[in-house]
Amino acid sequence: MRKTIVLMMVLAFATIGFAQKPIVVAVAPFFDDTGTPAGERSAMLLPVMIMERAKSAGFVTVIINLGPEWTPADRDWPAELARKAGADVVLVGQVRALSTESGKKPSDLTLRGHVLLAAHAANLVVEAGLLDVSSGRELTSIQTKESVKGSWLEEAAAHYTPLGVFHHESFWFANTHFGQAISRSAEKLVENVAHNLSGVQPGGAYNIVPAGPGCKVKVRVLYKSKNRASKMYLIAINGKEESMGINDGILEVDEPAGPILMHVTVKDAPYRQMVQNDYYATSMLDCSRPDRSLAFEIGSAGEGVLR
Repeated sequence: MRKTIVLMMVLAFATIGFAQKPIVVAVAPFFDDTGTPAGERSAMLLPVMIMERAKSAGFVTVIINLGPEWTPADRDWPAELARKAGADVVLVGQVRALSTESGKKPSDLTLRGHVLLAAHAANLVVEAGLLDVSSGRELTSIQTKESVKGSWLEEAAAHYTPLGVFHHESFWFANTHFGQAISRSAEKLVENVAHNLSGVQPGGAYNIVPAGPGCKVKVRVLYKSKNRASKMYLIAINGKEESMGINDGILEVDEPAGPILMHVTVKDAPYRQMVQNDYYATSMLDCSRPDRSLAFEIGSAGEGVLR
């Protein structure tokens, strides 16, 4: 599984010609407008699905995190974080269910009640906007609609264990009816993004590292605004669970040079520190540098960036 993820990420960057600077597209977790566990998980995993499907689209994907309080009405915050991450454009959006099998909009009780798609069929809508980070101008708006059959919760229960589904969920999730609908939406989003990048000039601020031999790297999770490091967190890197290797807040692992996908869940957030339930983030590991370290930084609003 881990080799598959690394191969997909390597192919994503190998398909881009490095002689010409590629356009970098930041993708943030989508806003969940369903108020359900399934909607929340799909909104969080959508950037990962987009990254996996963008390998031949001609642009580089970087995942950023906006914090738990972000809403789709705020376009300035995603543009600012994407710009700091070195991206040229940013894709933001929301996931929402429109109607049940009978054609009626689900009631608030249905949507807010820990059951999604209780009628075993629903139409799922993903809405997104592609923003230029330098001007904040919306380049295009995108809407996808997919029919979902079956119960996500019933499928999820078969995969759940007392330890949870931490680093495995993005893989089995893609095989559920709900996950397949989100996957199809991700493919449509990637196609639309690629189609609307012709007028974007790449800034070259994002340092792209080609795949190469591995090296030992130190990983930390930092609460940047609190000037403190996390000592208790769960972490998976390129699809492999690495939490057992954490020693006094520091993880030392051997990873190949090139793109890195990290999944982090913090367990010791300081008082009044906002955090997301989960974070997915991407970066580049440059084994030619003497300082071989990665830090996942969580800001005051719960935003997270891997550096």
